Amino acid sequence: METWQQLSEDALQAAEVLLREEHYRSSVSRSYYASYCAATNEIVKKLNTFSHGWKNPSHEKVPTYIQSNLTLPQEKKDTVATLIKTLRLFREDADYRPQVEVNEQMARDCIRDAAAVQQEFWGR
Repeated sequence: METWQQLSEDALQAAEVLLREEHYRSSVSRSYYASYCAATNEIVKKLNTFSHGWKNPSHEKVPTYIQSNLTLPQEKKDTVATLIKTLRLFREDADYRPQVEVNEQMARDCIRDAAAVQQEFWGR
């Protein structure tokens, strides 16, 4: 069975492959998922009950759980919560708004931000 951390690492690698293959929308989507999984990995260490009986937080609640439940310095909480909120907005554009342009630079920026989320949690 894989962990949330492994899912995060796999999603970020997939985002990089998709970027190289010029699948920018899918790359942005995987970048967001990498950050969601990284945060979830840390959140489930503190909480085990979520809405709807799920074993993981809803996407919209992740920033709140980061701020309320993780024992990171406040500056790191603020950074991670902001990055995840921003990545989610880009992912929504990439997945649900075909009229919005998603380009190479956007995909690169999302990969950078997802890697920053991982870095904040795991220091790599």
